[in-house]
Amino acid sequence: MDLIATLLGGLGLFLVGIKGLATNLRALTGPRMRSVVARATRSRPASAATGLMLGGLTQSSNAVTFIVTAMVQAGVLPLRRALAITAFANPGTAGLVLLTTVDIRLAVLWLVGLVGLTSAFDLDRIGGLKPALGALLGLALMFLGLDLMRTDSGPLQELAANFRLTGATGLALAFLAGALVTLLTQSSSTVTILALTLHGAGLMTLEQTALAVYGACLGSGGAVLLVAASLRGSARRLAVFQALLKAASAALFLLLFLPEHLAGVPLVLAATGHLAEDAQHRIGLLFLLLQLAAALPGLAPAAPIEALLARLAPDSATETAGRPRYLHDQALEHPPTALDLVALEQQRLAARLPTLVDALRAEPEEAPAQRAGLLEASAALEQAIAHFLGEVLTRGGGRAHLERAVTLEAANAGLAALRETLADFAANVEACIAAGPALRPSLQTLAEALHLLLGELAGLTAAGDAEDAEMLRQLSDDRSDMMNGLRRRLAREEPELPMAARTLLFAATAQFERAVWLVRRQALLLRPEPARAG
Repeated sequence: MDLIATLLGGLGLFLVGIKGLATNLRALTGPRMRSVVARATRSRPASAATGLMLGGLTQSSNAVTFIVTAMVQAGVLPLRRALAITAFANPGTAGLVLLTTVDIRLAVLWLVGLVGLTSAFDLDRIGGLKPALGALLGLALMFLGLDLMRTDSGPLQELAANFRLTGATGLALAFLAGALVTLLTQSSSTVTILALTLHGAGLMTLEQTALAVYGACLGSGGAVLLVAASLRGSARRLAVFQALLKAASAALFLLLFLPEHLAGVPLVLAATGHLAEDAQHRIGLLFLLLQLAAALPGLAPAAPIEALLARLAPDSATETAGRPRYLHDQALEHPPTALDLVALEQQRLAARLPTLVDALRAEPEEAPAQRAGLLEASAALEQAIAHFLGEVLTRGGGRAHLERAVTLEAANAGLAALRETLADFAANVEACIAAGPALRPSLQTLAEALHLLLGELAGLTAAGDAEDAEMLRQLSDDRSDMMNGLRRRLAREEPELPMAARTLLFAATAQFERAVWLVRRQALLLRPEPARAG
């Protein structure tokens, strides 16, 4: 029982320590760190160095993958620079494994004492010191747990001498155990450190430990795919890239292991024997070599890798619809062209608006399922247009160009407000019809009217003239009296209408009025200037 308690206690300290280390280190990679990363990755070597740093900080290449994915999705970082960061995060995680091969028991005790005194005197409240001290405490607990498991491993060595699996079975089980435990822990470095401890305790041979490390590498690739299972399109590409790196690295070292094991050909394990004498250091170096092999593709030309990832994780229809079709950085050098391109993108946005209420009509033309995707895509395109217009305004230009840019900026904000209002209107109309089916004809009439106005707005945005603008302005005059009359009529004709349906009806009619007002506002913004005589 003492032996089991010691092992469980050591393992518990190790797991608590590794979790505390990872949690507190990731707290150091917040928004400020992300902005630093965005500025520090202007070249391929700089991106590789940033990947090494992030891998060392988070001690999880998978965590780095998702941090960088978020930055790519936000437009802060292009995919081609993110590839090098993701690849070189792998060797960054090797520092912790190499550190465990060194006897630093006294240093760890000093570290625990320092962190404890700092916490006792509330010095950890200074600035960002708390997550840093938390990470140091996690590191110390991890090493104390490993040391505890090593110290009382004598009885286990005697037990292992009788029950150790040898031959191909032992190697295969070591490989599978490394892969499966990594899938659970989401960290190949954690599993490698545990394998090192088991080897030091005499429970695993050198070759079995090496196979466990290879399996951990493969399992790490599977873990990142599991976490990214819900992602689609470009959001999934870096996860696929990381999984491919891990799988290729594990397969390469496994292929090199076979002739070395079966025929005695001196390859990777023999090379580690020339670099280090004891088995602990050899496994640490083996882990480093494995991660370096996974990093090297990050230095390859980015274009073929991007093309491969685009085939493996193609853009979704929503992503394609949310991506600008006309905007490009070169156009910023010529403001009139840049503003013309913005107008073309806004035509795309306006053309989508009728679809947002089409499913509510008596005879819809589009499938209802399209609305959610169009809302998301339109929001992304509006954000891209706003960013592009911001760049146009910062570069200055003539008065006429600046005035047009400000007008297009207001139109973009109006399109965003109209999209949000239509989304709320559609949701309330559907809920209102569900709560009071008798309201369906009246609400479908509102949807028909709004669909007509939005279609006219789309036509005006595309190629309208002064007459079209004036007609839309008249069609979108104040409708508050009509809405009040509709509410009163329905209240008389439907006295048994549930209160929930009445509330939803009021919200839907209020949103209809707001949508009409926003259409009128857009018509006034887009009204062409009258031609000047002579």
